[in-house]
Amino acid sequence: MQKTLSSLLLASGLLLSGAAWADNDIEGVIDSLNASNQSVVVQGIRIFTTPSTDYDDGLRGFQDLKVGQRVEIDYVMRDGQRYAQEVELDD
Repeated sequence: MQKTLSSLLLASGLLLSGAAWADNDIEGVIDSLNASNQSVVVQGIRIFTTPSTDYDDGLRGFQDLKVGQRVEIDYVMRDGQRYAQEVELDD
């Protein structure tokens, strides 16, 4: 059964070699910001932003983020790190 499931996932393009392919999101208050590495901590979890991170709800970029803001961040896992795909204000 396991071999069949692995084959099916591989055939459908869902099994990636060691990479996390599932999208994730987190909601909460920004605990801290680190401008030097462009990261944000929400619920104790560090998430890095990149030049391709999309900002919504009036946010134009990392510089608009503030400690205490409620945000929702959609992120992907790469090499054991979380990278933000989208950051938006959470009502």
